[in-house]
Amino acid sequence: MIFPENMVKVEVISSAQDKDEVVKELLKFGEMEPVEPSHPISDDRVEEARRELTAVQEHASKIRLIMEIAGVVIEPRGKMRVDSNWTEVAKKVSEQAMGNENRYKELLEEIGKLKGEIDLFNLQLRDIEPFSDVAVELSRLYSLDTLDAGLTILNEEQLRKIKERGNLVVVHREVRKGTYATLLVSGTKGTIDDVLRSVGAKKFETPDGRSPHELYSYLQGRIEELKKVLEETRGELARKIRESESEFSELYGKLLTVRDALAILSKGRLSEHFFQVEGYVPEKSLNRLKSSLNRLAYVVGVTPRRFGEREEPPTYVKLPRSIKPIESVVEIYGTPSYWEISPLVFLIVTFPLLFGLMFPDVGNALVLLIFAYFFYKYGKKKGSSNIKNLSLILGYSSVVSMVTGFLARDFFGPLPVGGLKEMGIANVSGPLDSVWPVPVSVTQALSPLLPFGQYSTSTSIENTIILSVFLGAIALFVSTVLGVINAVKKRDPEFLVFEKLPLLVLYTVPMIIFGYGMVDPKDYFGKVGELLNFLLVNLLNSFHPDLNSSTAILAYVLLLWVELGLIYNWIAKAIVLKRHDSLSTGSALAMGFIEGGFEAAILLLSNTISFIRILVFALAHYYLLYAFSYMAYLAVGRPDLLALALNPASIVILIIGNLLAIGLEGLVVFIQDMRLHFYEMFSKFYEGRGKKFEPLMASVELT
Repeated sequence: MIFPENMVKVEVISSAQDKDEVVKELLKFGEMEPVEPSHPISDDRVEEARRELTAVQEHASKIRLIMEIAGVVIEPRGKMRVDSNWTEVAKKVSEQAMGNENRYKELLEEIGKLKGEIDLFNLQLRDIEPFSDVAVELSRLYSLDTLDAGLTILNEEQLRKIKERGNLVVVHREVRKGTYATLLVSGTKGTIDDVLRSVGAKKFETPDGRSPHELYSYLQGRIEELKKVLEETRGELARKIRESESEFSELYGKLLTVRDALAILSKGRLSEHFFQVEGYVPEKSLNRLKSSLNRLAYVVGVTPRRFGEREEPPTYVKLPRSIKPIESVVEIYGTPSYWEISPLVFLIVTFPLLFGLMFPDVGNALVLLIFAYFFYKYGKKKGSSNIKNLSLILGYSSVVSMVTGFLARDFFGPLPVGGLKEMGIANVSGPLDSVWPVPVSVTQALSPLLPFGQYSTSTSIENTIILSVFLGAIALFVSTVLGVINAVKKRDPEFLVFEKLPLLVLYTVPMIIFGYGMVDPKDYFGKVGELLNFLLVNLLNSFHPDLNSSTAILAYVLLLWVELGLIYNWIAKAIVLKRHDSLSTGSALAMGFIEGGFEAAILLLSNTISFIRILVFALAHYYLLYAFSYMAYLAVGRPDLLALALNPASIVILIIGNLLAIGLEGLVVFIQDMRLHFYEMFSKFYEGRGKKFEPLMASVELT
């Protein structure tokens, strides 16, 4: 889990007549990613496999599309008997797929035709929309006896030029940014066409000179009719396919299996007597591969180095199935290189934890958990692993939010547990107060982490800021340590000395500052506050520092440490720029100061305090619901929880507040959680330039 699995590049050589059986065993094995052979035994390939592969891929895409339209679960399953060679099997499966495609060809063509017509009408509707309130027939408007009138669409430049002429009445309305629906009126016949021609515009026309309003209404009605027909056609297709859903799932599985078999064959080389294929296999699985091919082929494996190979092996991070979905977040940033430490270890703990600290509410988190469940089912139905993985991550994070919500005594805001007492209105606790599983004493003890409610103190927010930044300091320090480890594993001295060590030197300082309180855990906040105070004093009095205590001396040492670290980073950047960008010494020093001195100092400060957002979002969530709870109380006008729960206005207010908190804050917190990982943490150690291990396997049971 910390490092990617060791990979072995294997070479499989069998007799030419056993190639199809070898491929079958490789698919059953399911842990080999084929690559082009490093030392091919010949230039000949299995050309039939390469030709059939394209057709099979097309059929797999079409069958998947049919299943998507029908709304059935896209999941391959079933069994497949392979008695002949794979190219013959591919032809048979392709014929079966073509038969199913032709069976529903008319319905699919009808659906495509209806969608095309709807799209065309929507485009026409968009063009007419700016004038949809004009009920006058254009044939009459454009043939007035004494006036010349015209409707048109103009951009800002065209509108300005027409206004400058001064001999027209111009009425306009902005319909999109920089685009205006315009009515032009002139006292001279034939003027409007000439004016529009001069600015590169033309009159708005409708078929037979009908009124825009009439045409707009007609198109809307036509679109609704087509949508109904489309839904009926889709429903008919779905009903027919659901009758043979298992057949489609088996066919889809066969197509995927044949596709992977042909992909292995197409990567191989074929001589007069032998068949050769190469690929990457996890080192732990090499013996199992040799055992499965014992009677059929000769297998030899070579273990590549972690760094410096001409061809970098694919990256495979083996994870328990329960936490594997977290990998999808990492893949948004990039796949780890083969020599890198995987950031998954970080995410497994920190992602749900930070989410829970920023969104502490049992009720809201429960709604998110239910949403994640249905979102997962939707992803499973669509056959989307990304949707399924993200929904599982949201589910894990929601569970942690429920835990922090229990600790904060929040359930859809402060009213259900704390009641009017929490809001300082009346000595009336909420209906859940007596049955809440977390006692008040625990919430009071955790007030530095959850600085809101009736149990918070005047220093809670200040203490929470310190704790939030301490969490950030730990994360940043660990990130820079991992960066150093990666540089060592990469065996790149320049990368280590000039890129990663300067960051470790700098980001050790926040760790020491906010970890200083641990010398006296009972007075943690007091000790950190004391050190911060001496840091400020010594920063403002650099030439006459206060050195009267050990804390003051430490503060002065840390200031010198930062200064030396920035100078180190400055010189390191300058050396790298001079070596690789061919800059002069002066230019390298100047750019090095900007990137390694000034910018590094700003990033050191901003990255560290960026973790205050943990506090900010937790406070925002609590006080948003507090505000809506107070408005609900005002709607009732008296300190009566029962009346508040039965009043329609107060109920609507509370529902709106919680929907805002769940929909808006839930999304924002999820994004900010990702941001803290991607920009503050990953940027210190993670490159993410690797290639994901994608083994070929049987999607159905092979017999």
